Amino acid sequence: MRRVDTFLFSILSGLLMSCAIVTVNVYFPAEEVKEAYKSLEEEFVKPPEVKESPSSKDSSKEDDKRIGKPSRYPQEPQLSSKRIITLKRHLVVDIYTVSWAQDNIAKRITDEIRNMPEVVEAFRRRGQRVGIINKMAAQGKVGEGNNGLLVVRGSLTREELEAFRAENSDRQIIVRGMAKAILKINNLDITQENISRVLPQAAEQFAAVRREEAKPGWWVQLPDGRWVRK
Repeated sequence: MRRVDTFLFSILSGLLMSCAIVTVNVYFPAEEVKEAYKSLEEEFVKPPEVKESPSSKDSSKEDDKRIGKPSRYPQEPQLSSKRIITLKRHLVVDIYTVSWAQDNIAKRITDEIRNMPEVVEAFRRRGQRVGIINKMAAQGKVGEGNNGLLVVRGSLTREELEAFRAENSDRQIIVRGMAKAILKINNLDITQENISRVLPQAAEQFAAVRREEAKPGWWVQLPDGRWVRK
């Protein structure tokens, strides 16, 4: 009888262990994510080329000499803004150590996204429609939502509506790519569940960048939901 009880106990213990949920804390470096977004936009979001006159090229070179090239990544990024996102994984969680303070997190994130062709193409497509998107924003027809997407605030033409939809589709691809990059640098599996948990923070930082880049007079939505003109 005792052997049967022991056998049953072993089976029940195994079942309980197989159903166990382990909590994993995911580091989300908000400031470095914003820096990575800006760097990637600077690199890939380029409007269609316009031929420059020799005089404008010369003046541009002079500007470069005066301003100098900004350093994209500090040697030791300041982690003043960070969040812990709780994820749940079944069974075993890999134990790992990451030297956050000694690593260039923004560059690591950027490098991860550079290896995602669909995300890079989304950035490039956005560059091709910069003109029409900026025009709509300047006219108050669209605003920058606090979820990183454009929001309609006026009547759009068919062409504008197509650009609006395409822009938001590409932004979703970019934000999803950022969520994947965050999971990768945390050594976590790229599952739909994990992506869904990180996605809101990735979208929030993308929205923050879009608010910063918005021009005076554009509509922007603050984190608390209020709409204001910049």
